[in-house]
Amino acid sequence: MRQLAWLATATLLFCTLVAFNGWPALRDLASNREWRAQQVQSGAGSLKSLHITVTEQAAAIAEPRPERAAVHVRLQIRVTPEARDAWKDCRVSLRDPHGRVWMPLASANTDGAIKMLSSDGRNFGPCSLYRRDEQAGEETIQADQLFLMPSDGLQGLRLYVSGVGTRPDALSFAIEPAIRRLR
Repeated sequence: MRQLAWLATATLLFCTLVAFNGWPALRDLASNREWRAQQVQSGAGSLKSLHITVTEQAAAIAEPRPERAAVHVRLQIRVTPEARDAWKDCRVSLRDPHGRVWMPLASANTDGAIKMLSSDGRNFGPCSLYRRDEQAGEETIQADQLFLMPSDGLQGLRLYVSGVGTRPDALSFAIEPAIRRLR
C-alpha cells in the first residue's frame, strides 16, 4: 500500500511538472498557428482594420524542370496605424487541399523571378507592415511573394495571411494562378 502511495505522489508531481513547464510551449504553439481562417471569396478581405487584396497571381513552369512551379502572388495592403498595432507583422503562406504548407522564398535570387512573373516587371518586396516614416498614417503598400512548389499541386491553393497580433485568426484567399510555360 505504501508503494502505491509513493507511485501516486510521483505521478502527480510528474504531471504537475510537465503541465508547468509545457504550458508556455503549448501557448506559443497555439499562437503561431492559424486555427481560425476566415475564407475570402472575392480576392479582397479585412481582418482587424487591415484590408488585403490579391492583385496578381501567376505560376511559371520551366521546361527543364517540369515537376516544379514558381508561384508569384502580389498583395495590395491598406494599412492604418491601428492595423499596424493590431497585426504587428505579416506572415504569408500557401497551402494545398492536402494540408501541405509552403512559405515564401527569401533570397536575393527571387528578385529576378518576381520581376519576370509580375505584370509591370517590378518587385515590391515581401509583406511588411513597418512604418515607412515616423508620420505614417493610412497608406497603401504592395508586397510580392514567391513560392516554389510541385507543379502538379497548383489546383485548390489557398493563401493564408496573418500577423502575430491576429493569430489564431487569419485571412484565407483562393488562389488560381495563370500558368506560364518557360523554355
